[in-house]
Amino acid sequence: MATKLAKLTPSEIRGSSNKPLLIAAKPTITVREALKKMEEHNITSLPIYSHDSDSIVTIVNLVDVLNYIIKEAVADEKLPSKLDSEKSLSLNNQIEVVMTLDADRESYRMFKADANEPIISVLEAFSNGIHRCLVIDYTDKVPPYVITQTDIIRYIQANPECLSGIDLDRSLEGFGLSGPRNVVIGKDNETALNVYRRMAEKSLTGIPIIQHDTEKLIGTLSVSDLRGLNYESINNLVLPVLKFLATLPKAESTLNPITVTKDVALKDALKTIVDNHIHRLWVVNEDKKVDNVVSLTDLIKLFSQA
Repeated sequence: MATKLAKLTPSEIRGSSNKPLLIAAKPTITVREALKKMEEHNITSLPIYSHDSDSIVTIVNLVDVLNYIIKEAVADEKLPSKLDSEKSLSLNNQIEVVMTLDADRESYRMFKADANEPIISVLEAFSNGIHRCLVIDYTDKVPPYVITQTDIIRYIQANPECLSGIDLDRSLEGFGLSGPRNVVIGKDNETALNVYRRMAEKSLTGIPIIQHDTEKLIGTLSVSDLRGLNYESINNLVLPVLKFLATLPKAESTLNPITVTKDVALKDALKTIVDNHIHRLWVVNEDKKVDNVVSLTDLIKLFSQA
């Protein structure tokens, strides 16, 4: 009989896949160095060590850094035409200056789990919006690594037998995942900077971009689009959002977002997410307008109840 999802361990979720070695930094690293490290390793978050040990005490993500850069570069200007971030020596401050002391931000909800204990507490954290968890093997067989919401979804898609009481042939509508709701959006006549500001204010990781006149979905802006952000390219943030998206290496996918309709089967939605390496699905109606979004948090919350 298959092991139920909540009884699996991080080690079992990880399986034989080689999770990359943990990329972390000392708290004395500068904002500039942190951005460079995230660019080099193509990551959107950077675990930070304690001042006096090798323990990870927090995670800084690109939204934290972006908010800091904006604050330092534009002050109170609401519609800047340029982000002259090199003007400020504060870029050479230690990375801790980007922290907002906002307890609702994930940076301050550093979650840890034992590699060999059931993931029930991890599922609960992921169901409440935590996106990643630091896994520690207290037997010292493997070094610490990070497990993410994506790892859970990928495992479920490959091993659906770990779920019980969930009919994966049922539609999104059947699970109540498709009904119209107030989805936070960005419009094509806004700058990428202003859409990112809204994303940060709402603690989101992705926002659909719609045509301002027709309200049809035409793109997606997400935190992962900030990978590789550096002080040479940061001025692109003041471009209209579609022009900003066009500057990205994966412009084709961001300007042609993957969508589903309310009648798609849950198993097909899972396959779409895994195959396309995405973190959300926009549920659109017959007019190509966004009715809802199905996030990895939504799915894990559903599966954790199985």
